Amino acid sequence: MNYKYMATVLPGLEAILIDEMNTKFPEALLKSTARGKVFFQSGLPWESHLNLRTADNLYRLIGRFSVGPQKCHLQRLEKQISAFDLSFAESMGCLEGGYVVNASRTGKQTYSRFEAAEAAMRGIARRYPRWTRGTAPHHTMEFRLDIHGEEAIFSLRLTDSTFRYRGKNRVFTSAALRPTIAHALVWCSSPEVTDIFIDPCCGSGTILNERFAYPYTEIRGGDHSSEAVQYARINLKETHQVVQRWDARHLPLESGYADKFVCNLPFGRQIGARVELGALYSELVQEMTRVLKPGGIAILLTEDGSLLFRAADQCSIHCRELMRLSLKGLQPAIYQLQK
Repeated sequence: MNYKYMATVLPGLEAILIDEMNTKFPEALLKSTARGKVFFQSGLPWESHLNLRTADNLYRLIGRFSVGPQKCHLQRLEKQISAFDLSFAESMGCLEGGYVVNASRTGKQTYSRFEAAEAAMRGIARRYPRWTRGTAPHHTMEFRLDIHGEEAIFSLRLTDSTFRYRGKNRVFTSAALRPTIAHALVWCSSPEVTDIFIDPCCGSGTILNERFAYPYTEIRGGDHSSEAVQYARINLKETHQVVQRWDARHLPLESGYADKFVCNLPFGRQIGARVELGALYSELVQEMTRVLKPGGIAILLTEDGSLLFRAADQCSIHCRELMRLSLKGLQPAIYQLQK
């Protein structure tokens, strides 16, 4: 039987998630997209879709329905929620710790998201009076209610934070990327088994860890910070030997050595004066150009695209913007350099 799902993703990465889904699950059917959301249908066990590494969370889509903007319409919302068959949740074995509903809203409603969530929980209680209500810190089942204008989307969360952070025991440097964003960068590099892959500013090793999810010939990374190198080696566990301390402007690699670079460049508040950043980009791009094989590519994340374009021009290497993201109030973009 086919079920409908909703995957959430960092705004700007929807197209990458769709491409990943089409590649890994060609039998899945894309239904629609919205900002930060991808809706699809699949007949595979839901656990199969945990292989979508660009997704932040995965939800079982229960229903979409219209809802009014006034407080009096919350009674209708409660009635609609009570009409949904949620018996499938019982078979998932996550009722013991109780359920909660988290709600969000955008529009001109006269009720709060908390009042909407409360109405939804009353609806669940009407249909399933024996179910136990949980609390925000203590629950094992989480429903999600998204209200956009006069449309509501109701779903059951299938993943928790350990999904998007790849477990509980990772350590991160202050400017570390979320693993799902790191995966998006790796995916943009079109991973191949023949790749000699380099992250010259690897930080705590998040990009390297995502690249290890796919076949490769060689993976190497490094950072000028001894603390970052230590964290990366802890995170990479048995593959820690690929990380070394180095200066990304003077890599201990032969010219024409690598097929691909993927890197989260320092940008914005991560570094001092803009003139310093411009000089750093010039040296980094010059070194990547030297180490890349003819036809090789670099996938880079930065908010300072103008500085990157200038550095690429100085090195006579082609640069183009692939997509722009929305990240913690910043607007960085993913760029591709091609030698």
